Amino acid sequence: MRPPIAKEISVSKLHFDPENPRFPIEVAQLPAEELIERFIRDERLTELVSSIADQGYFAGEPLLVVKVGNTDSFHVIEGNRRLAALKLLHREIAVPAGRFSIEEEVEQAKQRPNPIPCLVFHDRKDILRYLGFRHITGIKSWGALQKARYLKQIRDALYSEMPSEEQTQALAREIGSRSDYVAQILTALNLYEHAERKNFYGVQGLSPENIEFSLLSTAISYSNITLYLGLVDRKDMHSSTINDENLKNILTWMFAAPDGRRPILGDSRNIRKLSAVVQSAEAKQTLLNTGDLEEAFLQSEGPSIAFSHSLNSIHALIKQAWNTLPSVEIIEESQVEQLREMRKLLTSLFNAALSKSIDEDTDA
Repeated sequence: MRPPIAKEISVSKLHFDPENPRFPIEVAQLPAEELIERFIRDERLTELVSSIADQGYFAGEPLLVVKVGNTDSFHVIEGNRRLAALKLLHREIAVPAGRFSIEEEVEQAKQRPNPIPCLVFHDRKDILRYLGFRHITGIKSWGALQKARYLKQIRDALYSEMPSEEQTQALAREIGSRSDYVAQILTALNLYEHAERKNFYGVQGLSPENIEFSLLSTAISYSNITLYLGLVDRKDMHSSTINDENLKNILTWMFAAPDGRRPILGDSRNIRKLSAVVQSAEAKQTLLNTGDLEEAFLQSEGPSIAFSHSLNSIHALIKQAWNTLPSVEIIEESQVEQLREMRKLLTSLFNAALSKSIDEDTDA
């Protein structure tokens, strides 16, 4: 890797990155005038314009750039939000209509810095490696979707010829993480981009703004959900067998918020219940018909599984208490009272469970 060259470059020669991982590729490649609106909406651009207009440009944060072919222009790989602010301050791009607070900052600017300190890299790949530390494990972390897009870029740029497992191992070394984590978020990205190409199936209230990518990534850690989606497992990051109908259902249940209502999933802790529901044909149909996750869960095997987990936990704790008892010199009255109450509860639990078992045998 060649070391970057420090250089001051005119704002007019600096251009937005057409592969910016903050945005989908079709957005990143929009004309600058259209990108500005995205920056304003998603990236808190007003505050940055105000800061640069008042204080000038901080030389300790150079833009990271690469040359555009044989021209004297440069793509800004790191620092596109700052470039957007500079373009506005220099009137190279007009302030979008109705953005009065930004227009006021531009009009009253004390500072319009130019040229701008930059680090010129020989190759985009060198910057990608730097960004891996800075934005994934470093102090200026990206969001989950931006991390996933970055990882896909560096995978395609550096490791595309490797088998999948070696790709994720190499990427994990790049960012100081685990290969299974890398594979899982790339699998989630494959699902997200697949749905994005389908315009999120035209579901009302389902949009990029509503989809919490980290929650989608968490969902595919449940094997029932990965199988329901047509994946082999949570590391199936190149899958071409995605079940569109089921992906539409999962995204709708998890994220669709028509008319501002809360999604069916509600809380992230309910992913466990959703995982149980998708395993049962009856429970899935109930969820599709009613939109009631609790009702659907009761028709799945989820309650039975949860009951078994609870019994296992109780059994383990009672054994632990039994093994500890010989070392206890004096049993307090409050502990005796606790044991009496537990005996009552266990007796009631046993009788209720036995009754259900008898009922089922009788019904059969």
